Amino acid sequence: MNVLIFISLIVFCLLTMLLLIRYRSDIKQRKISSELILKRSFQPPSGKKTERMVFQIYLLLAVWVIRKNSIKSIEKQSFIVVYINKKFNIESLVIVNELELVEETSIHVRSVANWVVQKMPGSQERAELIDFLIDLVFVDGELIDREFTALVRLGELIGVQSMYIEKRVIESRKRIFGQSSGESRLHEIANSGTRKRMALAILDLNTNATEDDIKKSYRRLVKKYHPDRNLDLSEQERGEFAQRFLEIQDAYEELSSN
Repeated sequence: MNVLIFISLIVFCLLTMLLLIRYRSDIKQRKISSELILKRSFQPPSGKKTERMVFQIYLLLAVWVIRKNSIKSIEKQSFIVVYINKKFNIESLVIVNELELVEETSIHVRSVANWVVQKMPGSQERAELIDFLIDLVFVDGELIDREFTALVRLGELIGVQSMYIEKRVIESRKRIFGQSSGESRLHEIANSGTRKRMALAILDLNTNATEDDIKKSYRRLVKKYHPDRNLDLSEQERGEFAQRFLEIQDAYEELSSN
């Protein structure tokens, strides 16, 4: 009886070790899979290695961001194909095939971010990449908190400031919902941390702003955008300033309530 128990324990230990080895192997594969995609032999028409890398960086990060939303959108996939076709002059069928491959890939964002730093050294290049991803998440009409958090995290990894991302998000929301809707939509953002970031961006402040900084910026912006001080502007400009004034008021109220 004791022998059977001993043998059972040995078998159990061996099986556990095998499962652990397989698990570690899977983890390692997940970490390098996105790098394998970047190192593959596909060449776009230009034949430039750097351009190939940048093309695949765009695809990998696009899919990574899309995965933050549980709703899979055909419109987003179409946007990727059209945008990359125009930017890199690559045939749509080639992009679709590459996109299908990337969609089956485990993407380790830190590894991809390292490639961004190496292959896209200019700040303008990285900002353009972020712009593409922001436009992508707004294709279906709205930005959810997980997508916003992912964009900010990526920005930190590749050296794009969160304030830039927040301002671009605000601009995209305005473009979709209209400049003169007569109301601010800040209150519609569910996550309080995201609302605070957006409110600070509206007041031209970063996350380290003090209470005194908030008050000073609020007073300066209210004075600048107050409707009574801009009567000589065109009707369209007055509408834009009035919308900005409402956003400033809501942003200050949001920050004052915390």
